[in-house]
Amino acid sequence: MLRQNMDSRQEKRTFVSYIKSVLLLFVLAGVCASWVSAAQPLSQDDITLLLIGGAPEQKMVALVEQRGVDFQLNPELIEKFHKLGATSPLIDAIVKSNRQRAAQSSSQAVQSPPPPSGVPSQMGPELPGLGSGSGPQVTAIPSTPVETSNAGSAASEATPPTVRPASTKAAQPGPAPDLSDPSPARIQQIIQAFAAKEARFKEARDNYTYHQINKVQTIDADGNVDGTWEQDWDILFNDQGKRIERVTYAPVPTLTRVTMTAQDFDALRSIQPFVLTTAELPEYEIKYLGHVKLDYLTAYVFSVRPKVIKKGHQYFKGVVWVDDRDLQIVKAQGRQVPELKTRHGENLFPQFTTWRQQIDGKYWFPTFTKADDTLYFSSGPVHMREIIRYTDYKQFRSTSRILAVAPDSTPSKEPAAKPKK
Repeated sequence: MLRQNMDSRQEKRTFVSYIKSVLLLFVLAGVCASWVSAAQPLSQDDITLLLIGGAPEQKMVALVEQRGVDFQLNPELIEKFHKLGATSPLIDAIVKSNRQRAAQSSSQAVQSPPPPSGVPSQMGPELPGLGSGSGPQVTAIPSTPVETSNAGSAASEATPPTVRPASTKAAQPGPAPDLSDPSPARIQQIIQAFAAKEARFKEARDNYTYHQINKVQTIDADGNVDGTWEQDWDILFNDQGKRIERVTYAPVPTLTRVTMTAQDFDALRSIQPFVLTTAELPEYEIKYLGHVKLDYLTAYVFSVRPKVIKKGHQYFKGVVWVDDRDLQIVKAQGRQVPELKTRHGENLFPQFTTWRQQIDGKYWFPTFTKADDTLYFSSGPVHMREIIRYTDYKQFRSTSRILAVAPDSTPSKEPAAKPKK
């Protein structure tokens, strides 16, 4: 963590507040003027300027409801708007505008011939007590582009996997997928169903051994690596059947601008390989965002945000993709919250993406996590990169039920005196 400069800057804060107020007046005047003259939908830049200018939530929501927006919301925009101070009601208003635009497009295309009878649905198995989904197609949230270059070890190391089922037959091209939206009742059923499956997966994964490769780097202004921390872990069981974490590779770290903290190690173990179980559902606000194609799959997309931040706890905030056949998380994108800022320093966390793959033909296991983000500290920005690989999953044959994880070594107890930058 970085030490913060605690000198009084009241005059500076007053000046900044004044500038923001003036900017807000100009932004609102410009947006409202364009509304009166042309009633054009709001653009990404309009929303950004309103947020930077500190426009009231009610005003921004009203503008979105009155004018709509001319862009599609996606995880990157959600994260960007949240960083600028966007609230849930504003995001909800933008999502609603996307739905309305999609509904209008659907109604305009109603003359198109219906698909031939007998075309199989791509929605997956029906959930108990619910009929087929209905409603307009909404926000098409794109997947992160998959890097295909294998030139050199560095490129290969940073290449995320393609999301695809273990069965090659299931991945064969077929009819265009049905990406219609489920009904509100079905959405709630889907949330409960995938959380229940995640709970079973979490218990199953706790009975697997695997290898975890962790690397964190800082990048200088010229794009060169100027510091690295690496550790490889074997997650296995000792002779007594107790789950342990054994460090197998730990070169001397060369990080100088950041320090690995206890919260960073917690992220490596539990936040980045994100699992959302039935027991954890009450802690999060889950909102449906859309039904999209993701590589070889089709998936439901949900926004996930903690309802309440409890002291001493770390949470996931972001977006998850849930396979619409297996009803398991296959991809997660977001960041660890809350960021820790005290008089002693700052501890900030990067946005990351975790991909899963179907390992045993039944469960989707985390296999790759990547972060490439700039952390904005009071002393200046730090560009950092993080790569995590989870390999060699093997089921541990035991009749005992193993749930607790106790590290065999203590990498999290590295000196934390140096602040994280």
